[in-house]
Amino acid sequence: MQLTPTQAKVRADQILAMLRPTVSQWTTAVLDQAVLHFADSGAPFGMNDIRLLVPEDDCRKAGVYFAALTGHDALHPDMPQLLRKVGEEPSINPKAHGKKVNVYVLTRAGREFIKDRQDARAQQQRRAA
Repeated sequence: MQLTPTQAKVRADQILAMLRPTVSQWTTAVLDQAVLHFADSGAPFGMNDIRLLVPEDDCRKAGVYFAALTGHDALHPDMPQLLRKVGEEPSINPKAHGKKVNVYVLTRAGREFIKDRQDARAQQQRRAA
């Protein structure tokens, strides 16, 4: 059975929602730091940039991480967009065989969201110490 584009989007969103819990707090912290680093340059960034900076194990979860940030406004339409897609470029990952990867800019709301998440992690660590 072939799915309509709407059905395919719903199915993909369901699969991504199931995968979100597989991204560890450590990987989220690493990717948060990398995204803020690239966003500070003011230039758009994407998975190619992440791949050059982040360990391979964390790169494997970056797609789910990015989907959570780009899909945030779709899941919560009353909340602002966190990560905005601005283009595509060929992947530098040899296993991707030139597949296109998205390029993003971090919105102000996205920066605040990541900073709040970092602050919450720091508070949690202080309480645990």
